[in-house]
Amino acid sequence: MRYLSLLLSLGVLLSFSACSVNPVTGQRDFVLISEDAELEMGRTYNSQVLKYQSAYEEAKVKNYVQLVGDSLSEISHRPNLIYRFTVLDSPDVNAFALPGGYIYINRGLMAYLSSEAELAAVLGHEIGHVTARHSVKKISQAQLLNLLSYAVAAKVGSNAGDLANIASGALLAGYGRDMELQADSLGAEYMAKLGYSTQGMLDTLSVLKDHEIYAKEVSSRRGSATQTYHGIFTSHPTNDKRLNEVITKAEVLRQETLETNSVNYLKMIEGMVYGDSEAAGIRRGNSFYHRDLDIRLISPDDWEIINTPNSLIFNAPKGEAYLRLSVTDQVKKESPRDYLTRMTRGKVFQGKDIKLGGNEAFTALLKDGFSTSRIAIVFQDKQIFTFYGSSLISGLNISDFDEGFQIIINSFRGLHEREKKLAEPLRLKLYKVKKGDTYSSLAKRSSISYDPEAKLRLLNGDYPEGKLKTGNLIKVVE
Repeated sequence: MRYLSLLLSLGVLLSFSACSVNPVTGQRDFVLISEDAELEMGRTYNSQVLKYQSAYEEAKVKNYVQLVGDSLSEISHRPNLIYRFTVLDSPDVNAFALPGGYIYINRGLMAYLSSEAELAAVLGHEIGHVTARHSVKKISQAQLLNLLSYAVAAKVGSNAGDLANIASGALLAGYGRDMELQADSLGAEYMAKLGYSTQGMLDTLSVLKDHEIYAKEVSSRRGSATQTYHGIFTSHPTNDKRLNEVITKAEVLRQETLETNSVNYLKMIEGMVYGDSEAAGIRRGNSFYHRDLDIRLISPDDWEIINTPNSLIFNAPKGEAYLRLSVTDQVKKESPRDYLTRMTRGKVFQGKDIKLGGNEAFTALLKDGFSTSRIAIVFQDKQIFTFYGSSLISGLNISDFDEGFQIIINSFRGLHEREKKLAEPLRLKLYKVKKGDTYSSLAKRSSISYDPEAKLRLLNGDYPEGKLKTGNLIKVVE
């Protein structure tokens, strides 16, 4: 009876989906979610996104993005929706859309774009996902597979059902290439109808491809997985025949030319935060400053500081070892030694009580299985700063990296008054290239903490070997 009930439910869902018409193609789609449900889903997910990721609140930038986005959405296949374009305060190179017209672009991606047409390409692509209801179709497919998994499990056992659940998880992992190509096609169409050159989409693709190459190089040095942009960036090689056909077709729709001088875009983003936000703390060279936490740290010159949303990581050369700093509230009156002994159940040895920046602290080695790690605890302002250092490579001895771990730990102290300025974020500035300027010379004067020359090249579309031209206006970081 359970199996029959599930099959009847499946039949009802399938018959309901026959009434759904895709706003873009005008054809019937397999969609189990009504437009009202889609809009409510977008509202819910939007609140969750903004709970964990702050919006970038500079009025000039956010109003500009909303204006460009609105102009594209008004001539889209779903102009009846109210679209919300949010700039997120994240240095990551990314953009994405939620059901119902919620679209996000990170300031990190905006920094590497150089014209309004490129911005329109990104926003148009994400609008395309919304107008074609791609997320709703993916969720509907997952719902069907979940229902099938229950039906199969009821009929033949749980293992087959588990396989279907795995399939539904894969569907939600990202859009397929056909959906991405359709979003490209729609984005190019919306751009062209407004008068933007669809070359902006190819320029954006070039920017993102360069970033992908750089990200792979960095990941290789760190010994970590490469993170890439989810959309046009990962879906097409630069010479993709289908993408070029889509763009050529869209360009025919352009009846007028919209003036999109790149200088106007550059002036719009001048002053925008680049890299770390003040809330996350600021990296400058081999130092780290955090105003709210009131801390300064220094790493060895050849180590890299990686600032993540959840922790601060100091990476040894070639990624062979790391020291991670995390912060939590202190909830019990005890010493750093007692806290660490309690948390590790007495597995520490060679422990020592120390003072760091006038704060009570304790450092020790931690034996965990066959590996030994460096750990330190600092109590400051009712907060617990935990340092954990370990090697990522089996067989490497803690002594090979412990000196570096202790250099970082022992540098812990509060900010001096003159250093509070250093805890303010880096910002994009416009600079007119002078005779004799090179990326190498500009990098030496830059405040970018890691790979300054490569990042300046990426910011200005000259990665990896382009040259500066005297008189050109470029982006630098101060």
